[in-house]
Amino acid sequence: MTTTIDRRARREPRPTSRTVDLGRHQSWVLVAAFTLSVTHTVYAEVVGLASPGFTVWMPTTWAFYAVGFTAAALARRPGRRVQQGLVAWLVLMVVVSMTVYPATFTPQQQTPFAWFENDTYVALLVLALYLGAQRLRGAAAEVAAHPA
Repeated sequence: MTTTIDRRARREPRPTSRTVDLGRHQSWVLVAAFTLSVTHTVYAEVVGLASPGFTVWMPTTWAFYAVGFTAAALARRPGRRVQQGLVAWLVLMVVVSMTVYPATFTPQQQTPFAWFENDTYVALLVLALYLGAQRLRGAAAEVAAHPA
C-alpha cells in the first residue's frame, strides 16, 4: 500500500515581509541618475546645445561621471566611513545641482528633455541621499513578501 503525502502540508509558511538592502537600492538610484545625466550630455552635444564647460570632449566630464559611478559602487559597501563619505558627497552634489547648474545652463539649453533630465537627476540624488541617511541611522526597510 502506498501513502500519498500532500507536499503543501510540509512547506514552511512564507514570511509576510522581508528586509531590503538599502545600499543596493541606493546604488541603483545613483546608477539611474548618472546614466540619465550621461544620456543628456551626449544628447546635448549631438543637437548642439552642450554647455561650453561640460562637453563630451572634456576629460573632466568623464572624470565626473567616473566619480558618480564609483559612488554607486561604493553605496553597496557596508562600512560606516564609506557611508558617511557618500552622504557628505551627496549633500554637496544636491547643493551644487540646485545652485550651480541653474546658473550654468542658459535658457537656450533648457529644452523639455533638459528640464526632465535636471529635475529627475536632482530628485534621484535626493532619494540616494535619503537612503544613505537611513543607512547611517541603522534603519531597516521591510517590504511585504509576494503572496504564494
